[in-house]
Amino acid sequence: MRKYQQLALVLISISCVAILLVYKSENNRLKYVLEVVNIFGRNDVASLIRVDNSSRFRPSPYDLDSPLPVWQRVGDDIFVYSAFWQKNELEVGGTVVSLAVGLEQSIVNFKCQVQHSGKEVVSGKFLFERLDNPTGSVVAPNGEVFVIYKFLCKVKRDFGHPTEVIFTDATHSTKRFIPLRVIESKLVSQKLTITACVDLNNYLELEEEFRKPSAVLQYFLHHQIVGVDDFIVYNSNSLDSTTTSILYNHGIKVNLLPYNFPFDLASKQQNRRIIELDCLMRNYNAAKYTFVGGINEYLYPNSRLRNNNQFLKYVGKLSTDVTEFSVSLRTVCIDSRKKIFSDNMLYDVESRNDRTFLVYRPQNYIRTGSQEFAKSLNVDGKIMFVHRYVEKCASKSGLYDWTTVLDEDFLQYVTDIGKELNKLIFR
Repeated sequence: MRKYQQLALVLISISCVAILLVYKSENNRLKYVLEVVNIFGRNDVASLIRVDNSSRFRPSPYDLDSPLPVWQRVGDDIFVYSAFWQKNELEVGGTVVSLAVGLEQSIVNFKCQVQHSGKEVVSGKFLFERLDNPTGSVVAPNGEVFVIYKFLCKVKRDFGHPTEVIFTDATHSTKRFIPLRVIESKLVSQKLTITACVDLNNYLELEEEFRKPSAVLQYFLHHQIVGVDDFIVYNSNSLDSTTTSILYNHGIKVNLLPYNFPFDLASKQQNRRIIELDCLMRNYNAAKYTFVGGINEYLYPNSRLRNNNQFLKYVGKLSTDVTEFSVSLRTVCIDSRKKIFSDNMLYDVESRNDRTFLVYRPQNYIRTGSQEFAKSLNVDGKIMFVHRYVEKCASKSGLYDWTTVLDEDFLQYVTDIGKELNKLIFR
């Protein structure tokens, strides 16, 4: 019997040694993978996925596309795009904030209610704020002029999870149900670091160079590399199933939102204003920072956007009164012979951009109540900048090399990003 026990102990010992050797081998392999990933300062799961050539990805803990917004008619030529529930912090009840548009001559006269999952309905007080269009009124050929609104429905009671806001047109007594996105409180440590809202409302008007599958993939890969956690795309028709599958296989999940604007004419600035408002509300309590950009606008921080990033460390020390950060923007001319946009060196100093590029603190911005009270701060171009790429620059004589103004470390980081994009897209 003792011989059998000794034999069993020997076999168990051999098995343990074998398991230990396998564990050590796998551990060394994992360390090697992490070292490869960390060349660019990334140790997130999405990067490991790309190294292992796997199609799995880490889903976001936030359903930023739920519920899907869509322009719904609630009254005579008045439409609501999305609605958000904000619970009062110190008392029962809360406020529904809805983004709406209506013709200038339309009468805004509604009653509102909030419906809960248990079918309880609470009547609220309806208020509205008229938001100035950023470029003034735009008149369509048929004479239409529209106005942007915030509809507010304030209630003093709640019965758990609210599901819809109900608008009743006082003129026709017609009820319209708009699904609610519930803004839940999150600890700072639970929030995403930064998200990107991609404005593809005028996708078909973009230059062909930026609509190529490789260019679309490059945009999302670039921003994933520099640290963007999640993407919200406005105009779900702009990305076909093939493109979204390619992004999926690179560990990138995009939240696709429809954007069926209800009127015949709106300037890019007006639509951008609506998209910014929805983006800020959607990211409230979900992300520490967010920005809205076009598919040809690339954000370049001087290191990956994580805790040790210079920009994040700086703005983290600022008062919460500062709600937005203006990032310097250059218009860079692209050469079709260059595969990666960051390889294009010349920018047009005479180009006039129609807007500034802003990085927001969603929670603090919304708390200010309106853009009028938002405090802005300029970001030093030595720690972050944006390139807006165009096929043709307006000027041929006023072109300068942007690389001459960067320090060596920043330029090396941009170069490393370009090298990795080349490997991922054109391997």
